[in-house]
Amino acid sequence: MNQRDVRSWCRVAHLTTVHHPFDPRIFHKQLASLRDAGFDAHLVAPHERTERVRGIPIHGLPRPQNRAHRLALQPRVFRTARALDAALYHIHDPELLPLAGLLKTRTGAQVVYDMHENYRSKGAMLGRFLRALERWAFRWVDHVLIAEQSYRAIVEDHAVPHTYIPNYVRPIGEKHPPPPMEIREPPTRLLYTGTLSDSRGLGTMIDLAARIRRADRPETITLVGICRYPTQRARTEKQIRRGGLGAVVDRVGWDAYVRPSAMPPHYRRADVGLALFQPHPNHRGSIPTKFYEYLHYGLPLICSDIPLWRRFVERHGCGAVVPPGDPAAVLDVLDEWQAHPERYRRCAENARAAASQYRWAEMGERLTRLYRDVLRGSAHRAPPTG
Repeated sequence: MNQRDVRSWCRVAHLTTVHHPFDPRIFHKQLASLRDAGFDAHLVAPHERTERVRGIPIHGLPRPQNRAHRLALQPRVFRTARALDAALYHIHDPELLPLAGLLKTRTGAQVVYDMHENYRSKGAMLGRFLRALERWAFRWVDHVLIAEQSYRAIVEDHAVPHTYIPNYVRPIGEKHPPPPMEIREPPTRLLYTGTLSDSRGLGTMIDLAARIRRADRPETITLVGICRYPTQRARTEKQIRRGGLGAVVDRVGWDAYVRPSAMPPHYRRADVGLALFQPHPNHRGSIPTKFYEYLHYGLPLICSDIPLWRRFVERHGCGAVVPPGDPAAVLDVLDEWQAHPERYRRCAENARAAASQYRWAEMGERLTRLYRDVLRGSAHRAPPTG
């Protein structure tokens, strides 16, 4: 086997104790792209068993119930990762950075750190601790991936190579973009996808459902995703029962993770995509992945009026922004679209037109090029990309 063949079959391992094993960014985008490029790509993550899924070996860990349990798993993560003897370890959680440093010392492997969030938003004490942990790691990690442009400010003060790889769309089971769906008027089927919580607009969407029920309006809301907070789940279930909202709100997943492969039918049945988040610090600097997914299926957006989001919607003409926590404003947008269907149709057509800018294929190629550069030892000489 020549040198090029050896590189193309190099073993790499992604490590996480926080994320679901089938997290779209990790499994269906990054690992799938690496597998397709010829890497021997492995995943170490919480999973009920060790198995190979779509050609990717998953080395299962017990599912932790909290941060303390995750930290207690680290010796097992280290043993599993060390036994893989990978040439590159890709770290998805800041709490695994000390473990990655030990792996690097013991094995000489390269380390890539994937920055998913601005952890300063986690609160004063925890946020400062995680940021300090990242700053320490920037001295020795070989490369940092950033999922959002706003994270550049975190890494630019440090002499660490970094690459912007946004979380664009790689539809599961689709080799080509879906055929254009019929634009249905008036738009009545509202959809939210992703993790559910109060900060992500759960309370606002339930208030919206109550207003729809009281006014005997035709809209329905489908919530597709998991709510990880038992207190918020119980409160929402009580509101749905007391308000008789069962005919308005459909919950899919709710207390269980919804795999990406189960999502497309919900997008295809919808008319509008919702993102009614609160202006949390981590939201203000990030474009939600669901924006790209809504555009992929030609769904106009109704989202909170966060400056970065407003610029996205106005640039593409693909929806409307409303004040955070204001369900009445959402109904005003729907009333306008129902009174002027050409405006809704224009937003849907613009969403379809913009979708081609946010495909994963180019990002997957960027990732595999980066891996080859890091494994050749050239990452420290290369300028940041993207």
